Amino acid sequence: MTEAVSKVELHYLETGTIIANKRVGPDTWCMTVEAPKITAAAQPGQFVMVAVTQGATDPLLRRPLSIHEINKSRLGLLYRVVGKGTTLMAALPENQPISLLGPLGKGFQIKSSPHHCLVGGGLGVAPLLYLGQEIRQQRPDEQISILLGARTRSELLLLEQYEAVAPVSLATDDGSAGQHGFVTELLARKVRGKATIYTCGPTPMMQGVAALARQRNWPCQVSLEAVMACGMGACLGCTVERAGFADNDQKYVHVCKDGPVFEAGEIWL
Repeated sequence: MTEAVSKVELHYLETGTIIANKRVGPDTWCMTVEAPKITAAAQPGQFVMVAVTQGATDPLLRRPLSIHEINKSRLGLLYRVVGKGTTLMAALPENQPISLLGPLGKGFQIKSSPHHCLVGGGLGVAPLLYLGQEIRQQRPDEQISILLGARTRSELLLLEQYEAVAPVSLATDDGSAGQHGFVTELLARKVRGKATIYTCGPTPMMQGVAALARQRNWPCQVSLEAVMACGMGACLGCTVERAGFADNDQKYVHVCKDGPVFEAGEIWL
């Protein structure tokens, strides 16, 4: 068994320590956690299940969050406050212990390409920073570009972090930053020739990215989001239908276990 394969298979129930928990945008926070076991095993595109309370049962279920960044033994979690669980999470102070289960799922596959293009929309930008950092480290001589889209300027998050990895181009629905329009239009205009596409964001955006990639014969990986209760494939709550399969044994996959990263053609023909 290779080191890369064994690394993907490892996951831990680890009590980490909150180093920082800061607001970085409208209803959006970034938490930094000291979690050496999980960071040593993680791959770009994987996620953790976070217990937002210690020793309590409300809320009962853990929250699935993409690994946004890894810096030595610390990982970053970018999240939006949308309900009780994330509201409690945003109030957690520094030095507080926090229980994490991970790293979970199948992440991005980094292969040689003349051009790696990362396309994110909204909070879907979260896993792309760590991905970009790893591509830069593993493929230092290959081109990387990052295309980020949002509804408005204030929802473009942590741009300086992405700009430290590669050139960044922006698109906003209202034209308040970058190109006025969708990030898919930016992709069509900016990227020429051979490229590999990695995308995460709202489903309609990713479908548009995947369709363009198919037209231009670009390999494309998509990172899906789904409601999860367990994060390990036991609850069947994150089942999605695969494209082009009629056999029930092959028709469905679980975002938590088989993904969250898939080849675009596996989900959308």
